[in-house]
Amino acid sequence: MSTTEPSSSAINEWDRLWKIIRDVPDDFNCWEQLIRITEEEGGGITKASSPETIARLETVYDNFLQKFPLCFGYWKKYADFELAIHGEQGAEKTFERGVVAIHNSIDLWNQYIDFKMSHSASNEDIESLFERAAACVGLDFLAHPFWDKYIGFLENRISADPKRLLALLNRIVLIPMHQYARYYEKWRGIRNTMSPLEALDSETLETFSKEIQQDKGDISPQEYQIALKEKLDAQTASVYKSTQEGTTVRWVYEAEIKRSYFHVKPLDKPQLTNWSKYLDFEETQNNYDRIQALYERCLVPCAQYEDLWLRYGKWLSDNNQLEEAKHAYERAAFTFLPSNRPNVKIALALILEEQGKIDEARKVFTALLESIPNHVETILNYIHFEKRQDPSSFDYIINTYIQSNQLDESAKAFFTIQQNTRELYAKSVELYPSSKFLWMNYINFELGFYDNLSKDRILQVFIKARTNLPAESLDTINTLYRDYILERGDSVTALNRKIASSTTTTTPIKPNILKRVATDEINSNNNNATKQARFDA
Repeated sequence: MSTTEPSSSAINEWDRLWKIIRDVPDDFNCWEQLIRITEEEGGGITKASSPETIARLETVYDNFLQKFPLCFGYWKKYADFELAIHGEQGAEKTFERGVVAIHNSIDLWNQYIDFKMSHSASNEDIESLFERAAACVGLDFLAHPFWDKYIGFLENRISADPKRLLALLNRIVLIPMHQYARYYEKWRGIRNTMSPLEALDSETLETFSKEIQQDKGDISPQEYQIALKEKLDAQTASVYKSTQEGTTVRWVYEAEIKRSYFHVKPLDKPQLTNWSKYLDFEETQNNYDRIQALYERCLVPCAQYEDLWLRYGKWLSDNNQLEEAKHAYERAAFTFLPSNRPNVKIALALILEEQGKIDEARKVFTALLESIPNHVETILNYIHFEKRQDPSSFDYIINTYIQSNQLDESAKAFFTIQQNTRELYAKSVELYPSSKFLWMNYINFELGFYDNLSKDRILQVFIKARTNLPAESLDTINTLYRDYILERGDSVTALNRKIASSTTTTTPIKPNILKRVATDEINSNNNNATKQARFDA
């Protein structure tokens, strides 16, 4: 039997709000009103609600979370409704959708894990879910609620075997985070209850044994145990020092983060500056996993800032992660940014081109030009894209745009001047081939273009300049050419890397693993914090 049906006035209000949202999908306040009245229909949504009422609820949540997928609290509310309406299977599907949409939400992962544990999932399934979550949120500076839950699961539901817990803590103690000292004390306490042979993993034990053999030669079993304990204690101390220093230097940036969740309200300039400086710092540390985790974390509160998406995509491209860069640009272009933001879509098209997906790249350009047909930069990028596919098409395409009604007068002037200026320089250097001033201006004009075919134009100008200028004038030309080669490269790959020049290029390295830290490695640590703080609370 159905519960009380919604009144006609409630349905009329629902229809009114739904129409507003269809016309203005970015109206967050209107979405909140619509969700509220939908949840309250007929006295509240239950399994006994009418199919029409349930369908309205699911329609609203599906559309809202497609538009605003980073609102983790609404994923939890939706999962609760689905549990009441469709049971465990419905809730689990919603949680799965949620952790895909906002994979680095500590709160949502913890809520999903709580749901699984409260509905009699097997320990193997729960542990697998913990590991999925660890890959997504484990490096977060504020990940302690998650790690506490994982530790509690091992202690209370798996076994009392301290080795299982020690193996987990071996990972946790390497992570710079707010509660690092608490985990360190727990880790050290467990290790102190074990012999070195029990406390060390097989790889580290083998390494330590070889070092003892090299340092001391043949020694008695008792002397070996003493030497092994000394190495264990040294490792314990070095881990604490390293993690403490990592926490201290990051605390400077963490303390300035005022909003770590998504909201449609813009962030103030100091917040954006802090995120940028934090990313600058993390990139200098050269740990791929930590850098990516910070980018993903930053792009929750900063999801509506195109320049940060461009920076992330460039960093991924610089690290040869083209598929991940494509995915980042797609998320930005089709989910988080307004449709009239062209730069990230241009970047997406260039990545697709670099991957050899020419038709897909062309579709991105075409759709963008339909959205903002007068945008000069988009037109210019599209023209050069087509020229890279067919060099003979350039004159036809650019003349088509100049003669069309699609461009305003200033845009037509830009394209006309660009082509006429190149022709003027070419004629002028024929008349005055020994003019260094003229050649330098010609070169600088061509250096202002970043398409793939600009390489050929730039190279030809350099060759002609070096052919025509006297030897005493060539030093400046040669230096300019070397700078060009170093900065730009010679393909669409270089064009992709030019998208966000503010990024620091780094080389990815393997994530940290628990290992012996050499004395000289410790002493060369650059994190010279003025105060070695412990952040226990």
